Amino acid sequence: MPDKTFTFQFFEGLPENHGTYLFILEDGSIKEGYYSSFPYPHNYEDIRIADEEYEHFYYCNVIGWLKRLE
Repeated sequence: MPDKTFTFQFFEGLPENHGTYLFILEDGSIKEGYYSSFPYPHNYEDIRIADEEYEHFYYCNVIGWLKRLE
């Protein structure tokens, strides 16, 4: 299988546009999710993330966002 290279745009704070992003969390982990209803420009507010497997919602601080560029 050939290697694929993806290009991402990095955002600090909250992005202005809705879409699917990779969330970079304070603990260094990365989660993928859809960004839609967060209050821009409150860049340092905790956001609510859902665990799809258990449908559990929790709040965490996102320190950066990655959006895949087409």
